[in-house]
Amino acid sequence: MQIYDKISDCVYIYNKIYATQILIMLNSWLLTTILVICRSLTPALKNTNIIRTDMYYYTFINVRPFFLTKISESFIHERRKMLLYLIHVLVHQEEGTDYEDQIRTMLDLVQSKRLTLSGVVCDVNLSIMCSFAGRVISYAIMFIQNFYLTQ
Repeated sequence: MQIYDKISDCVYIYNKIYATQILIMLNSWLLTTILVICRSLTPALKNTNIIRTDMYYYTFINVRPFFLTKISESFIHERRKMLLYLIHVLVHQEEGTDYEDQIRTMLDLVQSKRLTLSGVVCDVNLSIMCSFAGRVISYAIMFIQNFYLTQ
């Protein structure tokens, strides 16, 4: 119980400190996508090595959100596993055992303290990241269409 409580406190403190930076990281992902597309469409930069540099920078920017999502998904998965395990032990144990109160306390602790990383607006998980990536792609398509319509 104490280990889970300490881990949840660490995740809470991490969210308190870095939630705004996580949101900025997601926004920089969108802006970097638009920057790479604009610079790759510019006729003056077609024959230079700037596109390779942009692609390296873009790849570096994209690794961080996916790494953070993987960590958050691991937290969510382990919490679900622990809830299922505790409920299973509570249902299938004999009545009147001395550790029943400890299991109920641990179950209440796991249900009340979430282990998810937050980005101020919402929690960071795989479905949020996929929808954000869809938005990035749709903004990029709209931007390319706007670029070619104005030429």
